[in-house]
Amino acid sequence: MRKFNVRPPVIFALSLCAGIAAGAIMRFFGISGLWLFLAAAPAAVVSAAAILKRKINKAAVIFLAALLAFTVGATDCFSVIKSFSSSEITSGETYELRGKVIEKGVTTRGEYAIVDNLTADGKKISGKMYVYLSDGYGEVFEVGYNVKFYGEPKISEPFEYGKIGYRAVEGVKYGVSVYGGLQSTYGFSLFGSVRGAIQKALFDNLSEETAAVTYAMLTGNTEYVEEQSLESFRYGGIAHIFAVSGLHIGILFGIASFICRKLHLNKYISAAICLGTVFFYSAVCGFTLSSVRAAVMCATSVLSKIFLQKYDGLNSLSLAVTAILLFTPLSLFSVGFQLSVCATAGIFIFSKIISKKLYKIKIPKKISEAAGISLGAQITTSPVMLASFGYLSGAGILLNIVVVPLLSVIYVVLFVSTLLCAAAPPLAPFLMPYAALPLEFFMSVFLGAGFEKALICGFGAGLFVPIYFLGVLAIGDKLNLKPLARIIAAVGTAIILSGYVLLMYGSPFLGYSVTVSSYRSGGEVLIKSPEGAVLIVTDDADVSRLDGMLNRSYQSEIDALVIVGENAASEYGKLNLDCGEIYLNKRKTEIQPYETPLKYESRFTVCGVNFRFFDDGTLFAEASGVTMGICSDEHFALPDCDILISDTENVFINCKAEIYFNNRYGELNVYDCGDIRLSIKNGNFRVKNLIPPRK
Repeated sequence: MRKFNVRPPVIFALSLCAGIAAGAIMRFFGISGLWLFLAAAPAAVVSAAAILKRKINKAAVIFLAALLAFTVGATDCFSVIKSFSSSEITSGETYELRGKVIEKGVTTRGEYAIVDNLTADGKKISGKMYVYLSDGYGEVFEVGYNVKFYGEPKISEPFEYGKIGYRAVEGVKYGVSVYGGLQSTYGFSLFGSVRGAIQKALFDNLSEETAAVTYAMLTGNTEYVEEQSLESFRYGGIAHIFAVSGLHIGILFGIASFICRKLHLNKYISAAICLGTVFFYSAVCGFTLSSVRAAVMCATSVLSKIFLQKYDGLNSLSLAVTAILLFTPLSLFSVGFQLSVCATAGIFIFSKIISKKLYKIKIPKKISEAAGISLGAQITTSPVMLASFGYLSGAGILLNIVVVPLLSVIYVVLFVSTLLCAAAPPLAPFLMPYAALPLEFFMSVFLGAGFEKALICGFGAGLFVPIYFLGVLAIGDKLNLKPLARIIAAVGTAIILSGYVLLMYGSPFLGYSVTVSSYRSGGEVLIKSPEGAVLIVTDDADVSRLDGMLNRSYQSEIDALVIVGENAASEYGKLNLDCGEIYLNKRKTEIQPYETPLKYESRFTVCGVNFRFFDDGTLFAEASGVTMGICSDEHFALPDCDILISDTENVFINCKAEIYFNNRYGELNVYDCGDIRLSIKNGNFRVKNLIPPRK
């Protein structure tokens, strides 16, 4: 018996993903693309010779196809990132900019638009542009309109904080602010008009919160949903209802199929209508990666039935992944795409096994099937969730079994009602409020239910992900292993993962560890010692990703918080961090609200680390004989230290290492390298970062 069933589409898709990852790594480290061909050529010659010698050899053909996929993926990714890094214009200079609006929306920072088909001073430029719109930006416009304005576009970097930036993934090459003088001319966009009609039907007839959630459910656009509401769905593990994917496409395909059956259409016309419907819907949603993946898989299923071929879920998923990545290779680095693919793969691999086991112990079939789907998706998405967000939803499994079927019914009602109201606006004031009643009732119960208390957090990623997936592969039914081998694989994986997590949490024998993190501005420093953990925060730091940094560092709880800078003191009071002590420099005015009493001390020792404030924005720390200067502003006065951690440089300080929060060419900084980690022991320190700063 073969150990596993060979699926060429799966091998091809995995090879393509590996190639794209290799291309990104090569571009990141500045490795020449010629190495790809030097490495691939000998292998290609050997496999081609094997095919010719034996006339046809299946293994050699598969290997050659996989090698081709790897090379194509690496080359494509390499060239896309290289193209993104170059531009026809100079960053920060003023240009007359023209383009077509392909998206418009609102965020907490105000209105925005994404513009394509760009020209600068009449010359065509590649890429898309994110346009920030201030009050009084100029003439009103909608999706499809052509706009003209003057601005100073800034070119986006392809890599941010040690990884591919989300702007690069979306192909948004520029960012610009418009303060006034924007001119627009009418332009038609079929998909934009449909989206606009849906938006108008919802926001004109429902409360803002209900309309935002409904719009997100129907189109996948969560820009209008309040962050607190969105977090409730994330913490509950059901935020995937906002990602137009298999659930939405499946329901829509089912509705279209039902209508075609009632009209007694033949299978070819029915297939064309059903697939046309789901791809049109995907276009209305902006061709999101999850919707395209689901639509391609739907097409694969339909074509398999037409041509009487056996449908294989993993092969279908692999074809969808291959199709998407061949056109947009950087989609591989999209968290939404990763979650969508992993969830679908988990359902195909584990749902039947789990359902059968549950059914055998007398659990009703419908519940067993729902639990199998939920658990299967959770098993394979967990590492992505940990790597991206630093937590898992403890309530997610149960809520996916109980709540998602209910939301599916609500979705059908809202979809049909919104479609009718968008086509016939006079119906909207009468129909939409009643159609949204079930959703409003659900939201009144669900939002603010406290699902954050059930989160499983304090984990990062790193080696956890590959070890976990190897264990999952061994335990699943895609490898033909004996029961004893599966048990050994499961136990071995659990032991290795437990040991890895304990090691990452820290050991009293490893000394001190320091993590320097930042996002956009300011930054945080986490010092872990054998006695506990101290978090140091500075002015202008973006607090939205603080939880993620703590989880990546395997430190969900802290013993003490040290605040450097007056602005930081005001901002971090909003976080309500659970910590034992909070330290600030001595000041006359107290800053509230803080649940924990504030300690105004210029010198103090906590968790084995000695601290000294020189002023509100300058902190001196000593751990195991190594001194660190942590600064939050430009005007700081420090004695010589071993490590300077700051936003700005100071030529008067003599130090052995400099680490900066912000983007600085040639210097070790968080923007280039991601979180920077150091180890300290017996008066010596070592920077553990492997990513070099840009030159």
